[in-house]
Amino acid sequence: MNSPHHTNWNRSRLALVASALLFLGATRVIVHSRQHSQLGTVRFHVPEGQKPNSGQATDQPRLPSPTGQLITLDPAGKYLVNSISKKPVFITGEDAWSLQVQLSDEDILYYLDDRASRSFNAIWVGLIDNAYSNHPPRDFYGNTPFNGPDFTNENPTYWARVDKTLHEAAARGITVFASPAFVGAGCNGGYCQSYRSSSPDIVRAYGEFLGRRYRDFPNIVWLIGGDADPLDKNVQSKLYALAQGIRSADPVHLMTTENNRGNSSIDVWSEAKWLDLDAIYSEPRDIPRKSAADYRIGTHPLLLFEDWYEGEHGISELEVRQQGYWAVLSGCTLGRFFGNYAIWNFTWHNATTDSWKNQLGSAGSVGQEWLGKLFRSRAHWKLVPDLDHTVMSSEPESSKKSGTVSQAAQGKIVKATVPALEMLSVAAQTSDGQTVIAYIPNGNAASIAITMDRIKDPRSQAKAWWFNPGDGSTRLIGAFPSNGVRQFAAPDANDWVLVIDSLSANLPPPGSKDFSEIRPQ
Repeated sequence: MNSPHHTNWNRSRLALVASALLFLGATRVIVHSRQHSQLGTVRFHVPEGQKPNSGQATDQPRLPSPTGQLITLDPAGKYLVNSISKKPVFITGEDAWSLQVQLSDEDILYYLDDRASRSFNAIWVGLIDNAYSNHPPRDFYGNTPFNGPDFTNENPTYWARVDKTLHEAAARGITVFASPAFVGAGCNGGYCQSYRSSSPDIVRAYGEFLGRRYRDFPNIVWLIGGDADPLDKNVQSKLYALAQGIRSADPVHLMTTENNRGNSSIDVWSEAKWLDLDAIYSEPRDIPRKSAADYRIGTHPLLLFEDWYEGEHGISELEVRQQGYWAVLSGCTLGRFFGNYAIWNFTWHNATTDSWKNQLGSAGSVGQEWLGKLFRSRAHWKLVPDLDHTVMSSEPESSKKSGTVSQAAQGKIVKATVPALEMLSVAAQTSDGQTVIAYIPNGNAASIAITMDRIKDPRSQAKAWWFNPGDGSTRLIGAFPSNGVRQFAAPDANDWVLVIDSLSANLPPPGSKDFSEIRPQ
């Protein structure tokens, strides 16, 4: 998570420094990044007989489409669905790490009510915490998670409060990405040392406890790791045991991981049968490339799980929004988790004195709300990123510096061209050709060219909108023939989203209504 060990530096200075780098040096930087995020380079090798498709069912069989879950995979394993409503799910998530330990019961409800009112449907929570709260490892009321060494003798009073939080989240349609025990970057600020000193049997038993206790809850996705170094084989073997323990008692809930920055779930855990979702953890400049690269691999559906948080790293509000659109339109079609400097830790005194309640309506929070509403207003589960640049087919001379997602995916935009990357436009279309969505971060500084015949319409007509990602307002551009190449220029210098639909689909303004509730008029 974005904790104090993430250095708080000014990104504009980075851009200036990077622009002065020699091209050779910058190329070495990007190659180094690839070595740490390419599939297989830091992979955890599971024991023989326990790999996917190995022919031996060492784990309990997974249910292909569990019932009664707010978030699970569709039977084909390609996108998320609510198995109660049968509707596809787009994750509008937030890091709420210290919720369980830092807040009173009353404030937990306050937070959940606010996020539900803004259509957030997922939060990341540490079920236990020994670092990022005012009185670790105790919760707000002084309860400890264990009446013994870590991972043993679970305290019934503590865990009853966890039960209550999960029930309250479920009642508001919120799924908890539940972290059993955060590892901590550099083996600091988490349970890394406890993992190292505990036997695999102890950690596996803790996983079995969690699996038994929560297998019947409708709103859990298990999150293994947390800034975990893939090269620490001791810790990685314990995380594997933890996941196996959970899976042995809980064959229902989805499971994913967070490794250290620069590594996605499949980089490390592609051999693990319990891995269901690919979660990406990247700094901004690597999000388009990494999202596209993992999407091309195609073994697991993916989401942006952690990026740079609002109020940290000197990041601007534009850049906070930009990360989300870059990710979703470059391959993270399951959705995106957002973070805020005061909310993730709920005004933990070692991080900030700013009130987390005052941040609930921040620009980043509002932008995340509208990102979710936009993608839920179209067939998000059918999105195919425009990695080969066939939808957003070309750019005029004035915008050549903005680059393409294809260039980013191939590593052609390197550190020496950070300003170019910051103006990167991205696009995706639905597989049925009904909708094209493009994000333009630099507004009317450059127009974009769309190949209109990518829109499939029985009368060869398309309808286009501008969507403001900051406040959700829309501007109807008009109807056009769905053939040839058409240039679109944003209304002003701010970032905008271009949405083009089949005219016959008769879709309402972007962000105004959930697509699954839209009926032909």
